[in-house]
Formats: sequence, C-alpha cells, structure tokens
Amino acid sequence: MKLYPIISIIFGLLFTFSVSTYGNDAPENEKTDSSHPKQSLTLKEAAALAHKEAQKWNKDAKLYIGLSVDKDESQTGLDGKRKYWNIQFGIPGKRDWYLVTIQNGKVGETAHVPDELDAMSESYFISNVEDIQYDTPELLTKAQKLAEIYPGDIFAKGFNFGFTKDPHKNIPLVLVIGWDKSRKNMIYLSFHAKTGKLENRLVREQYRN
Repeated sequence: MKLYPIISIIFGLLFTFSVSTYGNDAPENEKTDSSHPKQSLTLKEAAALAHKEAQKWNKDAKLYIGLSVDKDESQTGLDGKRKYWNIQFGIPGKRDWYLVTIQNGKVGETAHVPDELDAMSESYFISNVEDIQYDTPELLTKAQKLAEIYPGDIFAKGFNFGFTKDPHKNIPLVLVIGWDKSRKNMIYLSFHAKTGKLENRLVREQYRN
C-alpha cells in the first residue's frame, strides 16, 4: 500500500468499504455471531475493541487508519456512532498489514497481509487508544457548529467517521465526514484527537449516478 495524502487515503477507503466489509475469502477470518443484538459504537470504542483483537495477532500492532463502513440501509451516525467499522493496523518499521472489522458491536473478520504496507516510522501510527481523547459524538456536535455539514442520503449515508495520524505534525486525527446541503460535495473535517481543535477542512466533489 503506497503512501498518499491523508484525505486521499480516507476518501478511497470510504468508497471501497461503502459496499461491504472485507471479503469472506480473507486469509484469516472470524465470523460475527449473527445472534448478537445490533450495537453501534463510537470511534474510540471501535478502536479499543479492534486494538484488543490486534494485540492477539501481534503485541506490537499499532493503530494505522480506521473508518466507519457505509453498510446500513438508512442514515446512521447521527449520534456519532456506527455499527460497522474497518480498523487497520501496522507495525512500525515492518510491512505487515492487519485488518479488524467491527460488525454490530463485535469483532467480525480479521485479515493479515504481509508486505502490504511500506515500512513506516512510529509517526504514522497511533500508539495508544487513549490518544483519542475527543470522541465522535462530541466532535460531530462541534463539526455541526463549525460548518454546514449534512448527513448523506445515498452514498456514504448519514455521517461517517475515521481516524489517522498526521506524520508531519505527529498528531492523531479524528475525521467527521458529511455532505454539503446539495449532497454533491463531501466535507471532511479533521480534528486533533487530543485537543479537539479543528486542524483541516476539505470539500471534495463526489460524482454520483
């Protein structure tokens, strides 16, 4: 996986994972218990659950990129929570990539792909879930005060959320993703995960059929 600007990576993942979570033919997988009642999680709750699972794979696993998955039929995320998440992990200095999917509040499929990432320094990873001090419910409220941001209706329904690390500033970021009023442009608001400060705002046109 080559390195691209942060928002370009998030945008690509949002498009890819809006259709489904990681395929059933993943090299290592664990099925979700369908009898478990549906449960939505905040970004921090999903990251913590996935991190605990990733530690079983490798105790040195660090949070790389996380994103909610657009798998619901109706608008969700209006309360800062989502049912489906894809949380990616890596190891500083290594090329291993590890994915943990969250489905209905539980760990779903997992996948390990060697030699998928470029070997990166620790500045690309979030070492501790507790570095995410501002969670998505409060940051969504803040985003709605700072910008005219609306939930998606067809693609990227509701509000989506993500996290990543700015390797240049060496700060963890939480993203709130929505639309403008016309539903033609996606709005990405990046917040400092430790201070809650708005770090960046990006508006990107999204073509829809």
